[in-house]
Amino acid sequence: MQLNRRNLLKIATMSGAALALGGRFAQAQGAQTLRIGLSTYPPHLRPWVNIGYSGYLVGSLLNRTLISYDEQGQLTSDLAESWQNETPETWRFTLREAHFHDGSPVTAQDVEWTFEQIRADGSGAYMYDAFRPITGFEVVDERNFRLTTDAPLATLPALMTFPFLSILKAGSTDSEEHGIGAGPYRIAYAEKGVSIELEPNEHYYKPELPTLAGIVITPYVDESARVAALSAGDVDLIDYVPWSSMASIESDPALALHKVDAGAFMYLSFNGTGAFADPRLRQAVAFGLRRNEFVESIFFGFGAEMTGLPRPAGSPFRHDDQAGFWNYDPERAKALLKDAGYEDGLTVSLLATSQYSMHRDTAVLVQAQLAEIGITVNLTMPDWATRVNLGNQGAGDFAVQGIGLDNLDPDAVTTLVDPSLSPVFTRSRGFEAEGLSDLLAQGRAEMDEAKRVEIYRQVDQTVLDTTTFCGLCYRATGFATRAGVEDLAMLPDQLSPYSPVLFDRLKLA
Repeated sequence: MQLNRRNLLKIATMSGAALALGGRFAQAQGAQTLRIGLSTYPPHLRPWVNIGYSGYLVGSLLNRTLISYDEQGQLTSDLAESWQNETPETWRFTLREAHFHDGSPVTAQDVEWTFEQIRADGSGAYMYDAFRPITGFEVVDERNFRLTTDAPLATLPALMTFPFLSILKAGSTDSEEHGIGAGPYRIAYAEKGVSIELEPNEHYYKPELPTLAGIVITPYVDESARVAALSAGDVDLIDYVPWSSMASIESDPALALHKVDAGAFMYLSFNGTGAFADPRLRQAVAFGLRRNEFVESIFFGFGAEMTGLPRPAGSPFRHDDQAGFWNYDPERAKALLKDAGYEDGLTVSLLATSQYSMHRDTAVLVQAQLAEIGITVNLTMPDWATRVNLGNQGAGDFAVQGIGLDNLDPDAVTTLVDPSLSPVFTRSRGFEAEGLSDLLAQGRAEMDEAKRVEIYRQVDQTVLDTTTFCGLCYRATGFATRAGVEDLAMLPDQLSPYSPVLFDRLKLA
């Protein structure tokens, strides 16, 4: 159903008081309605904009991408049935027979329109920079299109999996903020800050899915209240399982914990408009932190230290010397401060949020540890929506971040480590690392894996030496459910926060 004022008024008139907090589905559909306790109400539902994992969870139920990943981390078809590299600079895609929520077919023209919206100046799209190498879009016919790139682009299939690359019906965002997608569910009703009710998309391309009669999403900002709601049976599934509750949930026979230990991670980004324009000060921060304390005190041991870039264990792109680069070295940190002219101390502001304990506690621990080497940190910790807006505006000298990788290609780190890209709240800004962008471009263009391994070794060393990104620790990614929720699967490693793409198969016993 299209979510406009006319339909909201119609629903309200028809349903009256039954609309209160999931009343329509809870009363009409009974036990086959899945109740999700969400960590926060999404700031908005505009497509293509990174609004955090809570927003992605909702978006993944509404929309589909061209390509996705399976539980083994292998590329798999989504709206694109197949793809092939015809020449070094051209890729041809064939769409499967799929339909949007309104029953209209997903066509190459819809994909072209989606790409145009993302590429538009001022779009704010997460994929804006990643789309720069794509120089041409040719509609071959209704179900086939060809992409042309400015150079060979080895990363293009992985690029199409990006979580914020939803394919929408052409023109559909003119009347509805969220547009018309092709995902397993569509919005039936939403009251900002209160609840979102979803109904099945009878046109979904996967046979027999979705099996649920509906989904009711209710925000539980307080993590203790979220866990309590699950334990009491008020909801069936929660996201952002607090690490302090993982052990107790795992031991409760009425509940189930679904987690990946080396999932998302915490890191710091820097704003180069102030003191952190100097790479020596960024490095001082990186060497002044005891990362084991973040793992133990914030994540209750459910995680691991992050002393390099996020490279999965066993990957040919991971090198031991680089993976352990940022060891705790307070004397080196103090020497860097002195060399930069701050022997008597430095005062900076750190942007975080009070809404998520992991962000809040990380900020407090960063503040405490950096004080030991002579850096005074003033904290700014608003609610999540405000924190996102402030981050996009460039507030703070540095910021606490938490994220997973968008895909498993080694180039996935680009969106986090290259500060020359357009400014968004998830990465550093206001300075450049000499040669980094060129190296990343070489890695994207190289089809030979052995050569790519060497290129990305240089990439990683440049990032480490200039500290465009400061890793803190990995954290376990967890969803928890009532025992009656079946078929919840997780994506591997750093992709695990994006596991809701697999939630189309969820069902209730």
